[in-house]
Amino acid sequence: MSTRAAPEYRQVHTQRPSDQIVKEIWQLILRGELKPGDRLPPERELLGMINGSRLPLREALCMLKALGIIEARHGKGIFVRPLDLGAIFSMLSPLLRTRAHIDVRHIFDVRLHLEASIAELAAAHRSNENLQRLQAAHEAMQTCLRNRRAWNRHDMDFHQELARSTGNPIFPVFMASITDLVREVQFLYRDKIEFRQESVGEHQRILDAVRRQDGAAARAAIQEHIRNATARL
Repeated sequence: MSTRAAPEYRQVHTQRPSDQIVKEIWQLILRGELKPGDRLPPERELLGMINGSRLPLREALCMLKALGIIEARHGKGIFVRPLDLGAIFSMLSPLLRTRAHIDVRHIFDVRLHLEASIAELAAAHRSNENLQRLQAAHEAMQTCLRNRRAWNRHDMDFHQELARSTGNPIFPVFMASITDLVREVQFLYRDKIEFRQESVGEHQRILDAVRRQDGAAARAAIQEHIRNATARL
């Protein structure tokens, strides 16, 4: 007597109404129907625009506020904020930490390849304003050698400005997505003021190459910096 195999059941993932409303409001912004600075329509009107219901709409608005896409102004309403992709993508770092098996060296390996290209492009496309901000970050690193937390902040400012110096808005977004990870791992490896002094010198060589618009030297300098940072783990 043959036995029939038990039927296989697949789990069906349904989208929550609030998630769908988030997408619909996001599409209104992308299409320009809602622009930065615009006040969101009253709840009844907005419900008509997205064909939703009150509770999921309120949940969706909370999600959009958390993402920094909209903001509530007391007594005035809810407004669309200027789009900051860097801030939005920086929220990937908690997701990366919880969903991926990330080792500190994985982060430095990504930086080695990503920032080499960033430095080379920055040398070709940097403006005088970029140079001024890079110089300011570098000088702040020098003055904060004994304050680890402040030093790390200026270190990250330097690398983020380097990404902006490429003239390609995608690179700062990529950097923002790993900045939180980089900031956290800086507290996981050995720390000495001598290490920070060495790093300041390495950043000086990166800055000098970018100032000269020597892409090959900028690439080599930042790769040396990241390899040295890896060795200091």
